[in-house]
Amino acid sequence: MGVVNGARTQHRYQACQDEDCQRFACRVYREGFRHGYDQGYAEGYLAGKAAGYTEGYAAGAADASGSG
Repeated sequence: MGVVNGARTQHRYQACQDEDCQRFACRVYREGFRHGYDQGYAEGYLAGKAAGYTEGYAAGAADASGSG
């Protein structure tokens, strides 16, 4: 923690944007966030596709081009 004008600044692991930060909490939080994001993206993509993403995209594209 640094001192600026007599006030201590906080280093919050949730807000740490230093990819090279070696603080344990920061490293663990970054790893968990990436894992959760990657897993959620994969599951969301599969769920969207199962719910008709392909058909919906084609219909939207046809509508946008004026041929639908």
